[in-house]
Amino acid sequence: MIPLTDSFNRVHDYLRVSLTDKCNLKCIYCAPIYTAVKKLNSKQILSYEELLRLIAIFVRDLGFKKIRLTGGEPFVREGSFDFVNSLSALKNTFPFQLSVTTNGTLIHGKLAHLKAAGIDSLNISLDSLSDKKIEAITGVAVLPDIVSSIEEAIEAGYQKLKINVVIIRNVNDDELSDFVDFAIKYDVNIRFIEFMPFTANGWSQESFMSYKEMKNIIEQKYKLIPLNNDNLKIAKDYQISSQPGLISFISSMSEHFCSGCSRLRITAEGIMKLCLFSQAGENFNLKNMLRDDSVSDSDIAASIRQNMQYKKQEHPDMQTLMSFEKNIMTSIGG
Repeated sequence: MIPLTDSFNRVHDYLRVSLTDKCNLKCIYCAPIYTAVKKLNSKQILSYEELLRLIAIFVRDLGFKKIRLTGGEPFVREGSFDFVNSLSALKNTFPFQLSVTTNGTLIHGKLAHLKAAGIDSLNISLDSLSDKKIEAITGVAVLPDIVSSIEEAIEAGYQKLKINVVIIRNVNDDELSDFVDFAIKYDVNIRFIEFMPFTANGWSQESFMSYKEMKNIIEQKYKLIPLNNDNLKIAKDYQISSQPGLISFISSMSEHFCSGCSRLRITAEGIMKLCLFSQAGENFNLKNMLRDDSVSDSDIAASIRQNMQYKKQEHPDMQTLMSFEKNIMTSIGG
């Protein structure tokens, strides 16, 4: 099979698929107070049948090895757990790694099911270990729910569970060491993510903390041992000396990893985004093709290959990103 490459010869084999633009939380960095953006209705988003067909095209015809379900919050959408079962059947024919990014609030009691249904790995968002702070960040008092889901996921057999933490200066940066303690206690992978500028999410140079500064703070208490880090990896991974657990840094802003990018994104309404920060003119509408009976799977695969050539070498700088309008994370898909 010919790999899916862009004009910079980057091979793409990782698809992030948004099931919905809706979420039961309103995190300050992801879903800001921005009422001009209306949520999609059921006819505007891809049906589960359309999603299954599209994912099959990516894994069968384009050689994709990893599929990640995102949102919004993917499990807000009705029927999402049944859809996971459908993907499990597809995996038996065209093997691929199936992952989910979730806020962890709707999966309690479902982790064994997700494991049995073929979800290979989970990323769970947890931006504070303080009840008060997490309510301020998400708008809801959900800390016990998230921690319970993390514990249940570990019991279900998810090893080195990934916990996503967006660090914002003067909001939760004073919890860096607490999160390392959490990684040690539960033997999980804490992933510190740099705060990224999206429309109206309050990003500023003052609120931004680079991964190097986070790392320096942590190293005042812990010794971090690098694990095979290079410029092509998304995460910079570190072992905590003589302790269980892993610490990672996602340096999307201060040291971007565009040169090794292997990702594509499909929004809930069927837009293929070449980059997390790509704008309207750079994206490609797959929904129209999926809903045209005259368009075959091979036609769609060929169009995807053609549109890959428009992917840029790297995303814009932080100041340019701040100027983008209607660039809302929940609309894009994580």
